[in-house]
Amino acid sequence: MRNILLFIDDVAEAQPLAKKALKIANQCKANLQLCNVAASQVKEKLIIHHYDDILLDECDDVDMEGLAQQLNITDQTEGEFASVVNCLEINSFSSLTIKEMVVSNHIWLVIMDTGNRALKVIENINCPVLLLPQYIACSDFNKIAFVTDLRYCDLGVLSFLKVFNAQLFITHLSAPGLPDMNEQYAQEILETICSIVSYEKMFLVNLKKNKNIKNRIDAMIGIFEIKMLTLVNKKHHTFERLFDNFPQEAQIYNNLPTMILPYLNWFK
Repeated sequence: MRNILLFIDDVAEAQPLAKKALKIANQCKANLQLCNVAASQVKEKLIIHHYDDILLDECDDVDMEGLAQQLNITDQTEGEFASVVNCLEINSFSSLTIKEMVVSNHIWLVIMDTGNRALKVIENINCPVLLLPQYIACSDFNKIAFVTDLRYCDLGVLSFLKVFNAQLFITHLSAPGLPDMNEQYAQEILETICSIVSYEKMFLVNLKKNKNIKNRIDAMIGIFEIKMLTLVNKKHHTFERLFDNFPQEAQIYNNLPTMILPYLNWFK
C-alpha cells in the first residue's frame, strides 16, 4: 500500500491542507499520514531546555487525532477508494529524522505547503515532494506537465506519475549545451517511451531555446489547463532556469502545485 505523508506547518491551515491531501491520496489509492511539524519544533526546544518565547500549549493548537478521525469519516463516493488517515509524531525536524521517518513508514510521497521548511525536505530526502499553495482549490490532477529533456527522460518518474491516471504532458526542454529537437524526432522518442512504460496518455510539448522559456511554459499551462508541474531536482539546471531564487528558497511556479522528484534512482 502506498503511504502519503503530510507535513503540517501552519496550524491555521491544517484542516484545509489535510482535506487537499486526502483528495490526492484517494486519487493515488494511498493512505495518508498526518504530522504536525509546528508541534515538533516546540517539543525539540523543550527537550534542549530553551524555554524563552515558547508557548507551552502550542502543541495543542491542532488536535491531530481528531483531525484524522474527521477525515476518516469524510463522505466518499460509493465505489471509490477511501484512504485510511493516521497520525505520526516527530520530535525533531532534522534531515536525519525525516529520512528515517520516510523509510520506516514506507512513504511514497511527501506533501507540504510552501513554507520555509520545504527546502530542507526537498534537498535532503530521497522521496518525491509535492508543494501545495495554501490559497488554491485542489482539483484532481488530471493534467500533469513533466519538464525534462526528452532524451534523458526518467522512466521511473513516468512510472510514478502513472499512478495519478492523468494526461501527462512531457514538456521537452533541451539540457544546457544540447540542440533543440525537431518535432518528428521528439515524437518518435515519446512513442518509444510510451511503449516502454505501457502508458498511452502522454503528449509532447516541445519548447525551443530561442523562445522565452518561462513565457512558453506559462502558455502551455494555460492552453492545456495543467493542474500540476513536475520537475527533477539537481538535473540539467531545470530549477535554476525556472525559479530565480532556487535553491535559496523553495518556490512554486505560477501558483501551481509543484512536484519535485529526487535524482538519481530513488524509484528503485
